[in-house]
Amino acid sequence: MRPTRPATLATKRRIDNALQLMRQARKLLREAGCAKASLKINSAISSAEGARRHCDRRPIHEGAAI
Repeated sequence: MRPTRPATLATKRRIDNALQLMRQARKLLREAGCAKASLKINSAISSAEGARRHCDRRPIHEGAAI
């Protein structure tokens, strides 16, 4: 098994930013009546939330925050 790479604070911030943008996109797609696209965004949000949970379990490496 490969060793787990440490997370950076920037990684967590990037995931949070992506989630925020996807939620905003989902809202706009719903308002526009784009049901199928909204469902696809829901799937992407679920995937990103899983990535966030995975990132939360990784050790934090503070030196390489870009």
